[in-house]
Amino acid sequence: MSASADSAAPDLRSRITASRVLVLALALVALLLFFTALSAVDFESLALHDPTFLSWNNAIDVAGSCAINLILAVGSTFVIIAGGIDLSVGRLIALTHVLMVVVAGATGSLMLGIVGCLAAGLAAGLFNGAVTVRFRIPSFIVTLGSMMMARGLAMVAAGGHTIGCDFRAPVELQRYLPIGVSLLVMLVGHVMLTRSVFGRHVFAVGGSAETARLCGINVGRIVVLTFLLSGLCTALAGLVFWVRQGTGDPLAGDGLELYAIAAVIVGGTSLSGGRGSILGTFLGALIMGVLAYGLLFLGVPTPWQWVIIGSVVIATVLLDRLKKTDT
Repeated sequence: MSASADSAAPDLRSRITASRVLVLALALVALLLFFTALSAVDFESLALHDPTFLSWNNAIDVAGSCAINLILAVGSTFVIIAGGIDLSVGRLIALTHVLMVVVAGATGSLMLGIVGCLAAGLAAGLFNGAVTVRFRIPSFIVTLGSMMMARGLAMVAAGGHTIGCDFRAPVELQRYLPIGVSLLVMLVGHVMLTRSVFGRHVFAVGGSAETARLCGINVGRIVVLTFLLSGLCTALAGLVFWVRQGTGDPLAGDGLELYAIAAVIVGGTSLSGGRGSILGTFLGALIMGVLAYGLLFLGVPTPWQWVIIGSVVIATVLLDRLKKTDT
């Protein structure tokens, strides 16, 4: 009986994930068709013309704008499945890429700048995880504090203003590298979460930390590792930001932590931990990106963009809770 139950549990989880991914894929297609239809209408004269939303240039722009959010969301997925939250990722984009520009400028080496960027992200992730575990402080509080620290340190490192960089990525690299990096991060994250012992331990810790501890899992180490992954993803997002912008902006990433968490939630990851998928996060990030780009493309005022995006996130959570209640 127990053996059959154990074998049935992974199968049930895979069916639930496949079902969620299908729903998200259909929602993404519906959203694309919706904005394509609206782009074919001239609302002043109500005349119809060729749709302009689904073009190759727009697709590259949408994918590029989704890249940073997807990278952040992959790291956040691990943290949230394990039962935590990381609010610092947006501000850490500013700190990591500013440090990269500063180090590259001081040493004349782009490679050393990249190493500094990655080291800063890993150090921030280690700090968040270690403080959370060692002192048993809720990760919400720890990362809220480190978010403010990262913003201040970015301002200090940049001297309070945007700084230029002696190095500049070629135009084609600016256009396509962010997409490639984000897809690679997504694929590696998916394999780690679904095909590794570490991934199974992340789910176990998020499902019940006490049960995981009784099963011999080092809960503290797993939590710290999830924050390390989040920090590494933040550094990669900072690198992508530099590739796209070419400067060191201490105000970069403002509010992106909310978009990353929204992508994770829309993708089906439970805020209470123990459930989620990287594929769902990938589709959630695309949905959020297409929604934001489509609203901007149609000229919707920025305040109303925030209202609509926030409403979509709340509606997603409500539908998920209602579905659980019915079952």
